Amino acid sequence: MRAIILFLLCLVSSRCLAFSYQPQFDSFGAKEGLSMNTITDIVNDKEGHLWIATQAGLNRYDGKHFKIFDTRGDEFGPSARFIKKLHFSRSTLWVITRNDGINRYHEKSGTFELFNSNNSPLPDDIIDLNEDAQGNLWIATADNRLLYFSPTSNNVLATLESTNTPGLPSGRINTLYRDPQERLWVGTLNGLASLKQTDNVWQVTPYGQEVLRGVAAIEAGKSNTLWVGTQTRGLFLLDITNDQTKAISAVPASPSFSIAALKRDKFGSLWIGFRAQGLARYNPSSNEIHRLNSAAENRYSINSPVITSLWIDNEQQLWIGSKGGGMSKTFLDAQYFGHIHGFSFSDNNLLNVDIRSLLEDKQGTLWVGTANGVYQGQKNPSGELSGFVPFHPQNPILGRSFISFIKEDASGQLWIGTRGDGLFIYTSDKQSYIHYQADANSPNSLPSNQLYALYFDQQGTPWVTSSDGGAAKYEGITKGFVTVPLPITTITDMLQDSEGNYWLTSSRDGLIRLTADGEITHFSLHTSHPIPKKHLFSIVADNNHILWIASNEGLLRFNTQDFSSRLLTTADGLIDNTIYLLFADQRRHLWLGTTKGLTQLDPDTLQTTNYTDIDGIQDNEFNFGAAALGNNNTLYLGGVNGFNHFNPAQIPPRQPPTMPVISELFVLDQAHPLPDMMHSTPRLPPALTLAHTADIFSLHYHSPDLHNATRLSYEYRLLGLNDTWITSSPEQVTYFTGLNPGHYLFEIRAKDINQQYSPVRRLKIMLDPPPWQSPFAYTFYFMLTLMLVSIIFFRKWSQYQQQALLLKEVAQSEQRLQLALWGSGDEFWDWNIPKGIATRTNTFLQYPEQDGELKTTITTCVHPDDIRKVSRVVKECLSDQIDKFSLTYRGLAPGGKWLWVLNRGQVVERDEQGRPLRVAGTIKNIQQQKETEHALRELNQQLEQRVIERTLELQMRNDELKHTLDELEHTQGELMDKEKMAALGGLVASITHEVNTPIGISVTAASHLQESVKHFDQLYRKGEITEEDFEQYQTEVAECCRLVLANLERASKLIASFKQVSVDQSHEDVREFDLHAYLEEIFISLNPMLSRTPHQYHYHCPEKLIINSTPGAFYQIISNLFNNSVIHAYPDGKAGQLSLEVERCENGIRITYQDDGCGMSEEIQAQVFQPFFTTKRGKGGSGLGMNIVSNIVTQVLKGEISITSRQGEGSTFVITLPDSLIVR
Repeated sequence: MRAIILFLLCLVSSRCLAFSYQPQFDSFGAKEGLSMNTITDIVNDKEGHLWIATQAGLNRYDGKHFKIFDTRGDEFGPSARFIKKLHFSRSTLWVITRNDGINRYHEKSGTFELFNSNNSPLPDDIIDLNEDAQGNLWIATADNRLLYFSPTSNNVLATLESTNTPGLPSGRINTLYRDPQERLWVGTLNGLASLKQTDNVWQVTPYGQEVLRGVAAIEAGKSNTLWVGTQTRGLFLLDITNDQTKAISAVPASPSFSIAALKRDKFGSLWIGFRAQGLARYNPSSNEIHRLNSAAENRYSINSPVITSLWIDNEQQLWIGSKGGGMSKTFLDAQYFGHIHGFSFSDNNLLNVDIRSLLEDKQGTLWVGTANGVYQGQKNPSGELSGFVPFHPQNPILGRSFISFIKEDASGQLWIGTRGDGLFIYTSDKQSYIHYQADANSPNSLPSNQLYALYFDQQGTPWVTSSDGGAAKYEGITKGFVTVPLPITTITDMLQDSEGNYWLTSSRDGLIRLTADGEITHFSLHTSHPIPKKHLFSIVADNNHILWIASNEGLLRFNTQDFSSRLLTTADGLIDNTIYLLFADQRRHLWLGTTKGLTQLDPDTLQTTNYTDIDGIQDNEFNFGAAALGNNNTLYLGGVNGFNHFNPAQIPPRQPPTMPVISELFVLDQAHPLPDMMHSTPRLPPALTLAHTADIFSLHYHSPDLHNATRLSYEYRLLGLNDTWITSSPEQVTYFTGLNPGHYLFEIRAKDINQQYSPVRRLKIMLDPPPWQSPFAYTFYFMLTLMLVSIIFFRKWSQYQQQALLLKEVAQSEQRLQLALWGSGDEFWDWNIPKGIATRTNTFLQYPEQDGELKTTITTCVHPDDIRKVSRVVKECLSDQIDKFSLTYRGLAPGGKWLWVLNRGQVVERDEQGRPLRVAGTIKNIQQQKETEHALRELNQQLEQRVIERTLELQMRNDELKHTLDELEHTQGELMDKEKMAALGGLVASITHEVNTPIGISVTAASHLQESVKHFDQLYRKGEITEEDFEQYQTEVAECCRLVLANLERASKLIASFKQVSVDQSHEDVREFDLHAYLEEIFISLNPMLSRTPHQYHYHCPEKLIINSTPGAFYQIISNLFNNSVIHAYPDGKAGQLSLEVERCENGIRITYQDDGCGMSEEIQAQVFQPFFTTKRGKGGSGLGMNIVSNIVTQVLKGEISITSRQGEGSTFVITLPDSLIVR
């Protein structure tokens, strides 16, 4: 295993030689929640908390939030604000304060225990401390003593000084360090020594006595070596076995390069924190140092040159504390992804980091295409990449082009495609090129200047795809490009499968298959073989007839044999659905670059691994086509912030999240201690007991994974309340309110972006019941319940006795009802419809044996002549049209005799849909009543005489109406002589028709009435009148009278309206009248004319609008307007809408008339009011109608008239009359 790790480290180290690694830093300061920006020390504990010491308090960080432990004067905060140093070992955090001793933090209770000169033998001014395996402390004091202290007994077990301990260097003790072999190293002003305890005897061994002075920092190396940093003499490597020291020349021996901290990472690099020169990374194998300068707001530098502390946690994150610059962090494993950005080199950096294409050619030269030109990689004499320079500056077009692709063909030519500037083909020596551009006049030119991709097929033939020219094949300099006719012009990518078929993707409309013989098959959303998405980008083929296609809504898996497809999305483990970049590495694993990160997909198992920018990728957003496979299986992936270069096989596997830690408990917003979580097991989780008053409490939790903290989500459940996993809030806190007393089990787990779950953390929660839910209380409740049950039983027994008495009374009432029915001779029936059961009492009719079937009962018991009437009433009742009914019919009595009966019924119960459930009623024998109806014959004779008299009266009215019609026709003849009264002629004809109709109906009704009287008289004289004949006769007489009266009243109303209008037309007297009422009269007169047209009309006028004018003028205006529309506005005969609106306005009365007919041209509008102008010349039009309207409005009524019209949109006439017409 060690050999494998060493081999991987060598691979990483060798790759770091070829490419410069510039770490990226995240910064944290006061604005992020730290107590201040000067950091004195950093450590992390086993729970994943990061502890940060400052001059203004102690801070704890869980990956998302900072918590400040400030001095509060109680045990819940450190004894002093100024924290000099921190030490964590054996699950205990020790805090060294300035001039107030040390503090021990008790995690379980969240309290601090103080050891200083007031309560222990320790001094207040302590420099450093270290804990051994027994839990005792080695403490370096300000007076140059080394104390061996037992916190348990609060005693100093030994005191070591240079004066009484041989080998212990003199001077101030600057640092204490314990190496992996459990040796304690003491670094002082005058030297370095190791301390080892054997049988209560301390063996002190000095090292490097001649050169090591001012030792300030110590870090273990490999193979029993030690890195020693000094205050003024630089950096040394100590060989412990031989006591030999080697000065590191890369670090100057100068006070300016005073070393404050050292940390060695797993790659073998040594990180050096200087007191004034910032941070540096030293590579022992090459003896090179890479200094990281400080620059605010630069993610590739630290914020301050004064480094105070370094710490590397278990997740390979380097934490840097500084003076004034807060805390910085870099993820060391980001080196695996080899990020090249705009600050990767000391010189010749990429000027544009929006990477669009990458290529490592056969000579090992790296080519980078950006959104603004092409860059060529440069190497130093050692073969290492030292920077990038713009390619071919003599070609100004290429220097500003948006690069789509860079590819090398078999002959070493370089193909560079652009978006907007066409295609450049450089010769193998890169000294000359051919520039191809689109030319609409040349059939063999480049199909478009907007190129997307270049593909070399199995025959080595180049193909280009474009955004608006489809795809074209290059056939050499002589023939140029041959564009393939495709149904889509936007082609993003293409490839050729093992069967020789070409597959082309489109960002607009799906996928195309082009066979070798030119056959085209289109796959989109609605084709014969549909695919789930149509906006497609990159395409990759595997060896199983499967195409992998990137889209803006997921990854499409397409089978080229049966054309089946499946869409993989975030639900299948992808980090995002918008996939711009798709590429396969040497293992045929897929790499998906999205807008939210990078996904690695195993196409065989569909297992995914996701990465984001904090893992070392250039950014979360990748670019289309920015991928290449280089030498040694190096994978290049580009995006909006440079590119990554890495060997996929060297990327460490992603581990599932660590078990979450329940860090805090709050009850009613007050902090409460948690049970011991350290010694628990999954089967025996810790138990938390809460009082019944703790009905509101919350649990706070986090994951020890500081690196993944921002990418983790949490799920919890409370067994005993709910078995379902619930997603936690981003605040990582769960609140519980109103829980019932009992035993619960709280479970919490973390989930990362790879959908991996952590082990489950469990906590038992026991909520004590309140006093009123105690066993004594339940005993009391039982006795009380028993008493209440007894009382209820007694009451129920009493109610039962009362109900029995009531039932007896009901039985007596039913008996009385039966006697009453028997006495009256009526029959009672009750029909239960759903059950088909009919209950009858006191029956006197004969019923079938199966009385529950209604149809059978009606057929058997009802006279055939009455079945239809009875069935109709029953149907209306069952269809929810009536609730009650009363009908007479003939029923079958025993012996076959028919009796007249009166059946009264009522629906007594319906269901929710309104359907009847029960119908009940009575049947009365009315045979005797029927036999006495002959007495009504005398009344029939009297009624006959009244009908004859009424008929004569109606005949006289008909004569009067005919006489009136004669007068109307005479008046019509006179009105026809004048064009001004032309409209009245039409009115007379219409009125004549309308009046003839009611008169004709009246004559018919009177004639029918006369025949009915004669027929009834004949039956009466013969003595054959039945009750049914009499009822029919009464009905016909009443209906005839109603028809005659209604039609005569209608004719009378028409005549009265016409008389009013005609009088107003024949006289021009000025009088006061209600315009609203007069309009009613006018439209009654116009209705006969308008009703014969297909048009709809409506009018509106305010009520009580009294005016003083000539009424006939208004009739002439309105009738001519409507008549004009009917004749001229609808030449095609379509149905129209006519409207008249009368309204009060500030200056008087406004009359607006509109139609939706054919409209008028401007030429016709200019002449419409002129006399004798008509568009129907020779077709009955005289051209005086609108001239009369204009003259009446302007001359008689002193108003104004205007017209608005457009051809095809109808016409609008607006008439404005003066306010003087209105009667106040």
